[in-house]
Amino acid sequence: MLACTITGLDSRDVILDGDYGIAVRAGLHCAPFVHVDLGTDTTGAVRFSPGHFNTGEDIDRVIAAIAEIAA
Repeated sequence: MLACTITGLDSRDVILDGDYGIAVRAGLHCAPFVHVDLGTDTTGAVRFSPGHFNTGEDIDRVIAAIAEIAA
């Protein structure tokens, strides 16, 4: 599992499924107190959960999508 934020964006505004075909989960992920400690309690985080069947190409697509949104 990997979670990230993009400065200036709420995690719910980082939409990867429709534009990029990438499934993620946004929000506090049943761990609101952790988000308080991380300082992301107002924006949440975007969670990626790569699995055994994900490829290097899948990871590259996620990185490119996040880079494009962050730009």
